[in-house]
Amino acid sequence: MRITDFRPRQSKEAARLVADALADDPLSIYMVPDTKRRALPTLIHFREALRLITPASAARVAVQDGRIIGLALWENVIAHETYNPIDPRLARVTGKLHRRMGDAWPHLVAVHTALRPVLEGETGWLLSALAVHPDHQSIGIKDALMRDGLSEADLDGETVSALASTPGEVTSFRQHGFVITETIDELLPGAPTLWKLRRPALSAAPHPPASADTPV
Repeated sequence: MRITDFRPRQSKEAARLVADALADDPLSIYMVPDTKRRALPTLIHFREALRLITPASAARVAVQDGRIIGLALWENVIAHETYNPIDPRLARVTGKLHRRMGDAWPHLVAVHTALRPVLEGETGWLLSALAVHPDHQSIGIKDALMRDGLSEADLDGETVSALASTPGEVTSFRQHGFVITETIDELLPGAPTLWKLRRPALSAAPHPPASADTPV
C-alpha cells in the first residue's frame, strides 16, 4: 500500500469509497435517514469537491493494487472560510443536490447550517474526512493516513481540528494526540452526540515529512 496525492480523475472512485465508509456513521444517518438517498449527497458533494479541490484543501489517498482504499481530506480553516462560496461550479453542485434530494433537502441544509458555527474561531487545519473502505478497515490504514497528514501539519506548525461522531473515533483521535475541546450533545433535535477535538502542532514532528508518494 502507498499513500499519494489525490488526482481529479479519481474523484468518482474516491466519492464512492467515502459513501461506503460512512454508511453506518451516526451523523450521516441523521443527516439523511433514508437509506436509499444517503449516499447521494456524499457521492455528489465529494465527487465535485474533490474534482475542484480548492486552494484551501488537500487530499491524500491510500492505494493498493491500483484501487483507492482510503482517503483523507484536509482543509485550512481560515482559507476555507474566505474561499468564494458563490463559485458557480459549486453552485451547480448545490443545485444538483437539491433536485436529487427532494423533500430531504431542507433537513440536510439545516444540519450543515448548524455545523458551520461549530468550528468558528478555529485556526490551522481541519480533518474534514477520513475514510477507509469497509473491506480494509482495522488494519492500520486510517492510522497511516492520519500520520501522513499530521506530519505535514507539524512541519507547518499548524494545529489540527476534527469532529468525531462515535466514541471509537474519539479514542482513535486521542491516540494521535487530539484532546476533546467540546462535547455537542444536541446539535439539533435528535442529532447524535458530537465531539470537537484539537491537536496542537508538535515542536518537532515525530514522523518524516510526507512526500507525494509515500509507501506504507
